[in-house]
Amino acid sequence: MQVKLRDQIDADVIENFVAITDYVTNRNKYEINCGMCFKTLYADRQTSEGIYRSIEQGLDNPFLCDDCQQELEEEGYEYR
Repeated sequence: MQVKLRDQIDADVIENFVAITDYVTNRNKYEINCGMCFKTLYADRQTSEGIYRSIEQGLDNPFLCDDCQQELEEEGYEYR
């Protein structure tokens, strides 16, 4: 039986995920603000550019932090 490390098996898999953090990381260097509570969060360049492009196109601030998103969903559920 041949034993391989997970890194060797998944070497050709490209990780394409969006992770927004509360703190600056090597990948998440760009500030974005929640559209409701104005909390400052950090995202990668591609994600932040997409959010700012949407704002420029007149979509206000399309980004909500997890807390505000959950609150908005709960309010919507209550009114059903």
